[in-house]
Amino acid sequence: MKQPLFKKIQDFIKQQIVEQKYLPNTKIPTETEFAKMFKTSRQTVNKALRDLVLEGLVERFPRSGTFVKQKIAQTSILELKNIAVEVQQRGNLYSCELLKLQEIKADDMVANIMNLVKDQKVYMSEMIHKENGVPVRFDIRYVKPSLVPDYLKQDFDTITPSLYLQRFCPVEQVSNVIEAVLANDMLLKYLEISRDEPCLLISRIVTSQKQIASYSKLFYPSSRYKLTSTFKSD
Repeated sequence: MKQPLFKKIQDFIKQQIVEQKYLPNTKIPTETEFAKMFKTSRQTVNKALRDLVLEGLVERFPRSGTFVKQKIAQTSILELKNIAVEVQQRGNLYSCELLKLQEIKADDMVANIMNLVKDQKVYMSEMIHKENGVPVRFDIRYVKPSLVPDYLKQDFDTITPSLYLQRFCPVEQVSNVIEAVLANDMLLKYLEISRDEPCLLISRIVTSQKQIASYSKLFYPSSRYKLTSTFKSD
């Protein structure tokens, strides 16, 4: 049985995506360009693209065109998974950008959360995590120096802060608070998102050796990440 032409167009676009000739978040040819390529009408091309939208492979924007849809990554809120490993397990390229790594004085909020005295010294890092060059998480992390005295000496291009902490601070307890927040100017810049896109914020407290070892604020752009959890009873 002869395959309908709109199916051939769909198969062609899918193959281009698989071969990474059409990359996520990039614009693909217009209806007119596909019509010329396959010597058919724009209505046939429109049918092909509408079906690909329903499959979740592309998305269309009025006056802007058709774009390959970025797959939304998932992370479990019940696991302390290394984001570099998560990205690599999806077959993608992980990279990061360290923005700050310094000693600061704990303000009222940090001191209260970490059971410190205000102005007590604490280590702080800020980092952007990227998947195929696209920002997928921005971290602000506060660390207790007495538990990880060499934190400021680490090369976080070769090891993520969370993995380093897990190696040197055996985890006893993890507390997560999850909320939706509007992006401020800092998040707009670091996560490369639009002003109307909300973010998912995980505020995480990790306890080790009966002390609060770290307090982290992990910001995820909602269009690129979703959080999951699974509970299994014994």
